[in-house]
Amino acid sequence: MKEVAKYLIKVDAEFKDGQIVPEIPFEEVMRLVNEPNIVIIKTGIPEETLRSVISATRAWADKTPAAEGPDTFDNNQHKQRLHIAKIQQAPQLFHDHTFDAILDLEEPTKQTLMKVFTPLRQFWNNLTGNNEEYGIRKDGPFFHPQVTHYPLGGSFFGRHWHPLNPQKVGTILALNQYGKDYNSGGTGYVINDHIVETEGYQDMGDIILFRYDLPHWVSPSSFADRFSWEDPAGRWVAILPFYDPWAKPADKDEPQGWKAQIQTAKNAPTEAVV
Repeated sequence: MKEVAKYLIKVDAEFKDGQIVPEIPFEEVMRLVNEPNIVIIKTGIPEETLRSVISATRAWADKTPAAEGPDTFDNNQHKQRLHIAKIQQAPQLFHDHTFDAILDLEEPTKQTLMKVFTPLRQFWNNLTGNNEEYGIRKDGPFFHPQVTHYPLGGSFFGRHWHPLNPQKVGTILALNQYGKDYNSGGTGYVINDHIVETEGYQDMGDIILFRYDLPHWVSPSSFADRFSWEDPAGRWVAILPFYDPWAKPADKDEPQGWKAQIQTAKNAPTEAVV
């Protein structure tokens, strides 16, 4: 474990028998997240596994028409996002592939994606004390596995935030390599009035962990490159949101970011809601 910048901590891990095992106990990882800090887990997931997820996602999207209407949260879809969120007014430009019905994917796509999303699910369960499985629910929160592509040439996601519960901790797994596959763009946070930028700190296979109600954003990819929805170049990540899509959305006002609220977060209980 090493602090590489203010509020930014790297933790080594093993990828053993298909599971991510950090060098420190899961309870200690969550303590660091809730202080709060941004914690980067060096998972050791093989490069071949990560890149195969990108290839499988692209192949699936090539034969699946892009969604255009409101999200229904009961299928597998991909959407080219270009709008401003109504409540939080967060502008966004990226291509997401959301697999709410991941268990219904055809093979070999399902098997390929599960090589990443199964260990990611188990890791989140171990962090939060839950035992959740994949599958759509109509009466509560469930997983929304997502592979997101931030194309070259100006993709981004403006500053936004989420309710703390039931997610507790956000997970962002890097599927490709900064400095090789892309050279700009990364996730930023604000903690105690301090801006924490992770660009350049997250390598392929690393998971960024963050307390879920921290304001955060994705910095733009360089406008020096030409933008194209069809060009696979750019940043690729896998994330695993866990929420009830029909529950009350996040408030318009930020829940974190000021000294008093950070102190409140430090004193808040960290046990999972199950």
